Amino acid sequence: MKTTMKRRTLLRSSLTASAGLAGVLMSKTPPLMAQERELKLITFSHFVPASDEELQRQLEEYGKQAGVKTRMDRVAHLQLPAVYASEVQGQKGHDLVALRVGEPHLYAKHLVELDDLVDKIGKRAGGWTDVVAGRGPDGKYRGIPWFFISFPIAIRTDLVAEIGENLPDTWEDVHRIGKKLKAKGNPVGIQLAHSADSNHILRGIIWSWGGKLVEEDGKTVAINSKETVEAYKFVKALYQDCMTEEVLAWDDRNNNVCLNSGKCGMILNPTSAYNSARKDNALVPGTDKPIHQVINHIMPPEGPAGRHMSAANQTLGIWNWSPLQDVAKGFLDYHFQKEQQEKHLAASLGYNQPFLSAFGMHPIYASNPKYYFAPYIGWYTHAPGWPGPPTGATDRVWNKFVIPDTMAAHATGKIDAEEAVNSAEAQIKRIYRRA
Repeated sequence: MKTTMKRRTLLRSSLTASAGLAGVLMSKTPPLMAQERELKLITFSHFVPASDEELQRQLEEYGKQAGVKTRMDRVAHLQLPAVYASEVQGQKGHDLVALRVGEPHLYAKHLVELDDLVDKIGKRAGGWTDVVAGRGPDGKYRGIPWFFISFPIAIRTDLVAEIGENLPDTWEDVHRIGKKLKAKGNPVGIQLAHSADSNHILRGIIWSWGGKLVEEDGKTVAINSKETVEAYKFVKALYQDCMTEEVLAWDDRNNNVCLNSGKCGMILNPTSAYNSARKDNALVPGTDKPIHQVINHIMPPEGPAGRHMSAANQTLGIWNWSPLQDVAKGFLDYHFQKEQQEKHLAASLGYNQPFLSAFGMHPIYASNPKYYFAPYIGWYTHAPGWPGPPTGATDRVWNKFVIPDTMAAHATGKIDAEEAVNSAEAQIKRIYRRA
């Protein structure tokens, strides 16, 4: 009897297994256990390619340790919002995602909560210099603060000397020197267009005049003030006296090209323009002198309300539909260890400025006098949304380019400053109501 039962059981099991195998072969779909696991990361295409190369190296090295395949995709930064919206709608795509501005807040429902990991990483690296970046609306971290990208002045020191001026310290200095540079054929280059640089710089000017888009609560729209109106008037004067109409159509690359070609005398930009000039050995027009030798970086200008500038905050999150959440967390833990962080920072040539205190005085900043500003510029920089946190509404205002569009309309004389600010207020209020 026992032998019979065993045979029947064996026969039944064999038939079931055969049927299952037949189903797999017919569907051409391998069983889940046989599928190769792949950890996928998406990020913006870095302006210093070596930074992406180092990130990919770390991802692949971690993948070998974790026993998974890895893939890193790079997308132009202005295209990322559309990619993320598509992934959220389909609930599929990548595992690890590079986030900016208010995206940890905007996509909070679709991101893994990372408080424990943020706490662990912060404790072993001296703490975080920013407690806002990466937080969702519930106060939980939905992204790990990765690095910020600052906006100093990048200026041709030789041209400033030729017009008998010192380097600018205030926005009024920028205006006065800019007029002389434009008359010499070397205008100031600040975008009034659909670019991230424009969003950052124009917010910095508003803050430097004492204006703000929202209150500290991150909800109350506060852009309509006499301080903001004065900031708009200053931008018009800067545009008309110091710039050319080209800035109305510039993307984030054009100001770099303008400086490195020898045309622009001054821009506000991360160190990417300088590093590109050095890499390409760009020359001062009509000479054999490398132009990077006469480019220097100085702090963002001071306005009537102090020295303020927006920073591009970058964070790293994990989509909550990812089947490899634990593996993704493992990579983040690995990437934020001392050795990997220092290599990533060095590969970016100081472009990636750390949120972790332990790396704030990294030796790379002492390796070149052109980077002297980097350890200190964080004192004057804020995340978009300041004095409140960057939220989903912050992100929508950012992506609609409300500030660049209304600033450009006033600068070109289409509407007066009060009308421009009223228009910005109406648009921002509408976005915040929907949020």
